[in-house]
Amino acid sequence: MIKRLLVVEDETAILHALELYFRNRGFEVDTATEREEAESLLSRQPYGVVIADLRLGDSEGTEGLEVVSAVRRCSPETRTILLTAYGSSEVELEAKRRGVDVLLHKPQPLSAIASVIDSLLAGS
Repeated sequence: MIKRLLVVEDETAILHALELYFRNRGFEVDTATEREEAESLLSRQPYGVVIADLRLGDSEGTEGLEVVSAVRRCSPETRTILLTAYGSSEVELEAKRRGVDVLLHKPQPLSAIASVIDSLLAGS
C-alpha cells in the first residue's frame, strides 16, 4: 500500500487542511493547484490515492475529470476521489466513465475523507 497522496485543489484553505490532516495521519502528501501541475507530479511518481476537485481555477469547467484521466493513463492502480460542490447526474456519469473510484460532495468532514481513503487502500 502506497501511503502517498496527491491533492489537487485550488482553494488554499481546503488544500492546506487536507495536506496537514493527512500528513498527521502518516501520509506523504504532494499538492497541486492546477491540472498541469498535477499531471507533472503524476508522471514522476506513484500515488496510492489522488484527491481532485472537479473545478480548478476560476473556470466553470471540469478540470478534475482531466486529472482523473491522467491518473488512469499514468498509474491505473491509483485510486481516485473527485470532490465537487457542483455535482450533477451528468458529472457523476462522466466521473464513472473516466474511472473515478469515489465522488464526494463538498463539504465533507476530513474524517469522512480519511475513512474513504482507508477503504480504498485496504482494497488495493
